[in-house]
Amino acid sequence: MHEKISAGQLASIVILFQIGSSSLFLLASEAKHDAWISVAIAMVLGMGMLLFVTIPIQSRAPHSDLMEMLTRYFGKYLGFIVGLAYIGYFIYKSVRNVREFGDLVILYLLPGTPLDIVMIVLLAVGAYAIIQGIEVFFRVGQLMLPWLLLIYILLFGLMLISGLVDLKKLLPLFERGWIPVWKAAVPEVISFPFGEMIVFLIFWKHVVRFSDIKKFTLIPYTFSGLFIVLTNMLIIAVLGDLSGAYVIPFMFGTSLIEIGGFLERMDPFVSLLLFGGVFFKQATYYLAAVLAAAELFKVTRHIVVVPVGAVIFVGAKMFKSYMEQIQLGFEHNLKFHFPIFQIVLPIILLLVMVINHGFKRKKEKRQLDAPSNE
Repeated sequence: MHEKISAGQLASIVILFQIGSSSLFLLASEAKHDAWISVAIAMVLGMGMLLFVTIPIQSRAPHSDLMEMLTRYFGKYLGFIVGLAYIGYFIYKSVRNVREFGDLVILYLLPGTPLDIVMIVLLAVGAYAIIQGIEVFFRVGQLMLPWLLLIYILLFGLMLISGLVDLKKLLPLFERGWIPVWKAAVPEVISFPFGEMIVFLIFWKHVVRFSDIKKFTLIPYTFSGLFIVLTNMLIIAVLGDLSGAYVIPFMFGTSLIEIGGFLERMDPFVSLLLFGGVFFKQATYYLAAVLAAAELFKVTRHIVVVPVGAVIFVGAKMFKSYMEQIQLGFEHNLKFHFPIFQIVLPIILLLVMVINHGFKRKKEKRQLDAPSNE
């Protein structure tokens, strides 16, 4: 049975996936109080990738997912190898989310709790959602999105009411010139979170109406991108240049809220945002890895759910500490590894598709012209 996703469900998961936990952190912190500008630049460049590479790839094979496209256009063997690499990429992205969630929960919320227990709980919830099916997972996202956005809006409002927001901390713009702002955006912020949209090449074929894909991807992408820019601006407006000194600056900013001497300590709400954001992010990658593996190895989805989950768990345990994961991510993954899967390979795939379709049209034209020349 071919599972289907509605346009609204697609839009909801795009927003949840893009926002994830990224809005709780200060992206492009090297740019200091111009970090939000770097995020805006990365968002526009990511939009360019969507418009001119990722969506056109799906448009040329509307009823295929990424694994089917790779084996069709790269050939059986090369396509299998590249497909296997993409499965590894999806698993690794899920690994990072699971480990990040485990470390932050122990650090800020449940000190003393065994790391393994926290990660197993997150993976078990994700595995259960995946076993229920694509439709159920996307439907849950559609139901949860309004509540998570409501919590964000509540916290934004409380920050404003409590007088924590000082827009002067956003000035002066481009104090150190535009080069540091650009360097902070490219490729790091493109890779995380905007370049991650490549994962939807696994899901788009399940959308009920193919004509809805472009509209219900680009609009939520723009919304979530502007939302991340806004949260970065808010973090800077509250904490200033010290924003980069905190592991979760949004959580620290909300801890400063105090209204009337009784309304304070918003940590539980931030915890909900952290769990909700990381859950949908890692579960999306987990589901993508499961669907990709099932397609590549020609087995049912249920057979690979547990093995993929086990690999994610083992991978998450390999990091010695939270800082080791962060260091590896910023020094290597965002600059060198992720762009290969998010930019280089998609562009190559699109070029191969264009060339292939061009040859096919020429062949069809010769076949049509042949009888008339006899």
